[in-house]
Amino acid sequence: MQKVIQVLKQEVSEERLYRTLSRVCSHHRIQTTRSYHQAAQECVQLLRSYQIDAQLLSYPMKEKTFAGSYRLFPEWNCRDGWCRVVEPAELKLADYREDPIQVITQSIPADHREVPLEIVDMDRGSDAENYTDIDLSGKLLFTHAQVKKFRWAFQRGAVGILSDYLNETDFFRSSQDVPDVRNYTGFWWDYSDGEAKGFGFVLSARLSRRLKELCVLQKERYAQGLTDSPYPKANAYVDASIEEGQIEVVEAILPGKSTETLYITAHLCHPYASANDNASGVSGAIEVLIALKQAIDQGKLEPLKKTIKVVLIPEFTGTYCYVNDKDMSNGIAGINLDMIGARQEGITGPITLTHLPYASPSIIGELASLLMEEIKQEPSCQEDILLQNVRTREEEFMLGSDHFILSDPQVGIPTLMLGQMPDLYYHTSGDTLERMDMTVLKYSTVLAASCIYLLNDLHSEDVEAIFEQQCVHLMKQAQAKRRKARRCGMDAAQLAKALAVLKEFHLASAADMRHYVKDADVEGQCRRIESLLPQVSLPSATGGAIYRRRFHDPIESLRSLFLEREEQLALVDAYEKRHASVMDRTLCETLCGYYIDGTRTAAAVIEHVEGESGIRCEEMLLEYMQLLEQVGLLEQVETTDK
Repeated sequence: MQKVIQVLKQEVSEERLYRTLSRVCSHHRIQTTRSYHQAAQECVQLLRSYQIDAQLLSYPMKEKTFAGSYRLFPEWNCRDGWCRVVEPAELKLADYREDPIQVITQSIPADHREVPLEIVDMDRGSDAENYTDIDLSGKLLFTHAQVKKFRWAFQRGAVGILSDYLNETDFFRSSQDVPDVRNYTGFWWDYSDGEAKGFGFVLSARLSRRLKELCVLQKERYAQGLTDSPYPKANAYVDASIEEGQIEVVEAILPGKSTETLYITAHLCHPYASANDNASGVSGAIEVLIALKQAIDQGKLEPLKKTIKVVLIPEFTGTYCYVNDKDMSNGIAGINLDMIGARQEGITGPITLTHLPYASPSIIGELASLLMEEIKQEPSCQEDILLQNVRTREEEFMLGSDHFILSDPQVGIPTLMLGQMPDLYYHTSGDTLERMDMTVLKYSTVLAASCIYLLNDLHSEDVEAIFEQQCVHLMKQAQAKRRKARRCGMDAAQLAKALAVLKEFHLASAADMRHYVKDADVEGQCRRIESLLPQVSLPSATGGAIYRRRFHDPIESLRSLFLEREEQLALVDAYEKRHASVMDRTLCETLCGYYIDGTRTAAAVIEHVEGESGIRCEEMLLEYMQLLEQVGLLEQVETTDK
């Protein structure tokens, strides 16, 4: 194991990582745009320059179409856009050519260069009922919440939005912390029948305060009879188009003796420059292939026994397209690289290993957990000491990136995620190249490369080390669940359930080792796991229906599936309204989908979800499964007696 790590420390190049990072950052990589297409082409050309087999896969994008359960959308291209206040004073609000993030993604074309628009300060919140006394027709709205909350205003004749919304996060980010950045903002229309659309621009907190002052000033001028309107006025222009088009996925392959495949994914999309999110992951994924190929070609590492694929995707969209197009039955494990290289200063977080959902057991999690520390061992030079100082942590499975699609048991590729949170500049114009740290990015890249290569050819001494790490990790997880039980007031039955599903997951993960080393002592490891959590098991949950899924991939948005089907949409809306306050509802629903396998009863599914998530959600999930059956996404295999 250490030999592989040391070879890859030498082969992974910080200079090459930086060059790739810089090239990716130079593109405004909004999904379906020509600029994204150019970035994807450049990645293919770069990989091919190192004699790596790479290709560009294209998928059609248009309204009211789906990739599996995921709703697609048409191509959007923006060439120019700007907005300037002209009354009561001149103030530049946005300019696409200065930074394209300033135009809201999927804005429609607009030309108000000659006749200015009135700006209405939407200072009563986002509820439509608060504005029944204001004529919004032909107005430009100054909004302070997510733009999706103001879609109703386009139905009432509004033409555009000026948004100062920042995705504020408890404890680490507010507009006061980053007064000059602009939030990555998109309309992401439903493209359903009768939907009214508009255009928009993004403001920084500092600009927002100046516009607010102008709103107050204009009202004062109007009261004094100095102007014909109580609203400030602005000229605006957007040169954009929305039409049927395509989206691209980059696929690169290092072939092995076997067609069994290990995956590395990273999302290529997001605005210019979006350095950490996620040019860093793309740079790291490309570097993994280059470093492995060079080490193998030079005889420093043995030839591959398994195939390695890197897939660079537009987040979610490209992954859904890819898994519904490709035969991935040979896929055995993966790692998703998402935000892996920002300078660790202030509140910028550690490199975080997000583990697998319990429904997708694999030994890859324990190998990666072990490697996080092994990479920091035996410093022999200054660079090794720098790598030792990279902060890291591990956490339980969560949503938020493409790993949740691949890890769905129906897709069948247990996939970890490397990420970095918190991040002060996440999804803002402040996510620039200057804030990146090549040592942090190299650490992440060496970790991913080592994990994937070692899975390609594990040895008996590796098995022993991984099994030892698994026992350590199991006890840490069990301790964390006991602490949570005390902190949250869980009863003994809840804690027992949590420990039981944890043990079940680790037993299955240990068994997965035979996928890589046929004569591994799995029985001995399972005995050790049993001894660490003795007399812990789930009761036989026999109540309720047994369901089989009629969808192949996880449901990213249940509502979007039924926008054209009024009866089903009403059922979904009613369900979501009833359970809107449930903590981590989307996580519980996703885990529920994972556990539905045609053999577990509804009661057993709920037991597993509650045990894994630590959330009481029986009533909601019973209703959720019934809803999925009503709308045709589940079918009953049989019903058991309660």
